[in-house]
Amino acid sequence: MATTTNIEQEQSIQRFEVNYRGIFQKTLAYRITKDLVYIAHSQGRTAFSNGRYSDDPQRNGVPCANFAFFSDEHSEEELEAIASAKMDIDRANIVSVLDDTMVKGLEPWGHYGIRPINEKVIPNGILLVISRRTPEDLVRFLDKKPFSYRLAIVPGDASFAGLWYYRNDGTDVKMLGAIAKVAPSIINYDKAKDYVRKTYKTDQKIEAFESGYNSVVVTEVAPSQGTEWPYPKPTLPAWNEFEEGIVVKAVPNQFKIGPRGLARNPDYKRGTSKTQRPIVRFDLCTKCTLCWYECPDECFDPTPDGLYDVNYEYCTGCGRCAEVCPVNECIVMVDELNFSDNKSPWESFRKDPKSYTKDIEEKKGKRRMMPSFVTGKGESTSEVHSSVAFKETTKS
Repeated sequence: MATTTNIEQEQSIQRFEVNYRGIFQKTLAYRITKDLVYIAHSQGRTAFSNGRYSDDPQRNGVPCANFAFFSDEHSEEELEAIASAKMDIDRANIVSVLDDTMVKGLEPWGHYGIRPINEKVIPNGILLVISRRTPEDLVRFLDKKPFSYRLAIVPGDASFAGLWYYRNDGTDVKMLGAIAKVAPSIINYDKAKDYVRKTYKTDQKIEAFESGYNSVVVTEVAPSQGTEWPYPKPTLPAWNEFEEGIVVKAVPNQFKIGPRGLARNPDYKRGTSKTQRPIVRFDLCTKCTLCWYECPDECFDPTPDGLYDVNYEYCTGCGRCAEVCPVNECIVMVDELNFSDNKSPWESFRKDPKSYTKDIEEKKGKRRMMPSFVTGKGESTSEVHSSVAFKETTKS
């Protein structure tokens, strides 16, 4: 009887998860869950929010999560006792994503493996993503589920700010509008709009809320769609499987010339922290060593011919290498979703230099975005004329 009661209690609670980039989107995620709770309260519902204990976002871009819980049957004390007993949740009615590159997988701050972004979506649940990509572009990275669920896309770009700075561009209320549209059982449109009007007192916020409500597009994802997850599914040890005392395993020392030649922590591949990756035109490289020397994560490997390979499993996309590279168009930061694997770029270049160069030039496009060297000041964007890229491409 106790087990049945627990199951009934769990089923009477709706769960919301927001995935965000540490530091860059911390305040944005907090505001979304906070506002959801206040809107639910205005509807006479019980609700509260919290964050995953292990996600202390002290590193730029580290995947983190906040949660919100809703119920029509429990008091606040009961809801908190049932829903917040664990540092993480097992399932969610809505999993929202504030940066679409997270669909490639997450290595949380807890360091327990790269997990799928849709891992917690329940049958007929919703994966809500801010993106300008098509559903097909996103689904190809998602883990196949044994059931159907819905993919909801809110047209827009990832909103990055910083620990001490908040980009008040309306993304927070835009997400509220989208949630009111795709999950009216969680928040009511009229109540949510009234809350935005009274709380923010600007027409711009109302317009952003309505934009999220009207622009969100929902697609059903069938069990056959997605990919077979390429990483081991994370499993945590049971209480009786913990080792005695505190064990911090050392990383074996290793230095070899060539790809993957440097010793790195195999249990924490930091590559899921990046929204962009640096791509290298090896034919333009002058072998100045600055990318290797300046990289804060030491993800460049020296090669036998004096070039430097990039280990994308550990690259966090900070942009430092592109910033210090003295050669125009030699290292450029490119959208992470333009790539489907983490294979060695140097090996691809050595195998077929012309095909490699043509492929990365197509992926680069004309838009260049560089993070500010001052955390929290966003990024700078510029356009490259096609003639410049063409001259570099045809350089012998």
